[in-house]
Amino acid sequence: MKKKAYLTVILCAIASVAMAQSFTVYEGSKTHGYNNESVDSIVFSPEKAAASSAEPRQVKGRWCSLGTSISWLNENTASCPLTKGYQTRVMEKLAFANFTNKAVNGGTLSSAVSSVVFADYYTIEHGINDWGHSTPVGTIDDYINNTKNGTFAAIYRQVIDRIFARNKKARVILCTPRKAYGYGGYLPDHWYDPLNGIYLQEYADIVRQIAAYESFPVADFFAECGGQRQLDNWSYDTALHPNDDGMQIMANVLIQAFEKILAEE
Repeated sequence: MKKKAYLTVILCAIASVAMAQSFTVYEGSKTHGYNNESVDSIVFSPEKAAASSAEPRQVKGRWCSLGTSISWLNENTASCPLTKGYQTRVMEKLAFANFTNKAVNGGTLSSAVSSVVFADYYTIEHGINDWGHSTPVGTIDDYINNTKNGTFAAIYRQVIDRIFARNKKARVILCTPRKAYGYGGYLPDHWYDPLNGIYLQEYADIVRQIAAYESFPVADFFAECGGQRQLDNWSYDTALHPNDDGMQIMANVLIQAFEKILAEE
């Protein structure tokens, strides 16, 4: 009955406005007068939007994070001017039942093969150190055919095989490498420069190809987490490891990828 009464009042108010030549709107202590001829439509909205819940979404599953020092920093923020890593920021929105960080400080993709533990969800953040060490990129055929020829693509096949050997029902998100440059000559002066004839974008491209082949979602750090103009401001060094702003941007991208998976469950 209250709903009906409320709707009746609203409808009567609209009818009254329609018949009158002018009307007055009271907004707090302010009063606004309007002529009907100057108003096209009237939209009623709540005085205040409902506050969004600050509680994270509970996720029934274990997350294993594989990656480089960028991921390793999540449990090692005391060693740098950083308050928290991107994984902790993700878990402020998506509270996994368990989290294991198996990232390796300075590790290339090959370090992930032996780091895989049982989990329900896996993220793989690799490519930047393989660029720094000039690991041959390889091709999607190296991945598909499991060539074991030492290329980035072939090693990726070993990592994925190890994951599904641990859990046949695992859900996997592939992360393209974040752009970077410099770091005391470890990398070129620009992210788009070649290093020993290899471009960082080649690692990002092969990650996307593997993801497309396997129907894995992609957290595209390469495309969305800063270019040459922003990297220095979004890194606490020049310009490899993200600062708090850089970590938050990475977290936002990864949350979107996780939400795609969770929407299917």
